[in-house]
Amino acid sequence: MLADVPDIPALLAAAAQGGKGLSALRPALCAAAIGLDGLTIALLDRSGLELIWYDPADTTGISFEDLQYTLGEGPTLDAVRTGETVLVPDLQAVPEQRWPALLPATRDRLPGAVHAVPLDLGAIRLGALTGHRATPGPLTRHQMSGLLALAEGATAILTTPDGTHDMGSDDPLPLHRALIHQATGALTVLLDIPIDQALARLRAYAFTHNRPLLDVAHDVVHHQSRLDDDPPH
Repeated sequence: MLADVPDIPALLAAAAQGGKGLSALRPALCAAAIGLDGLTIALLDRSGLELIWYDPADTTGISFEDLQYTLGEGPTLDAVRTGETVLVPDLQAVPEQRWPALLPATRDRLPGAVHAVPLDLGAIRLGALTGHRATPGPLTRHQMSGLLALAEGATAILTTPDGTHDMGSDDPLPLHRALIHQATGALTVLLDIPIDQALARLRAYAFTHNRPLLDVAHDVVHHQSRLDDDPPH
């Protein structure tokens, strides 16, 4: 932890005192306090996991979460599904059969270490807090304590009335994947298919064409692409 960065208990106390929900916690500051390069929080919704808390400058963390969402596998999803913390000190050393779609896609270009903690309220699974670092290596005991404390504090904030409100307003936190939800709805109309099939089609197209899911969603929403082999017009 950097000398001039408050520790996690202090950051949580300040956020609780401010009463502004999750947005009162700054992801970059929390990551620095734990000794990570970035942190994200994804919550369960009807389409899977929605990324609601992240630093916009954390392109690595955002890309990794989007890739997990597209492929349907990875440490964040495992943490939510099992309710157990998933510690991956060296992503490159993980056997490929653990995440057969994800790992080949991350070689040499995404995090070195990833750690995901489930956000639970009793038996209810809310989502997961995921931290990443470019350099491989396990968390120290102090860093692990900070990550778990942040997960507990974030869960407590999320269950307050203003837990998912943006700072200084009554508006909800912006949804990173709002465009994907719009595209899914558009495909249900364009192709006359159920919403789960529309989402599956989006994901499959992004994977087979090696394109970011948000880019594919943009084509559907703004160009009325049906996701065939013809370019959008």
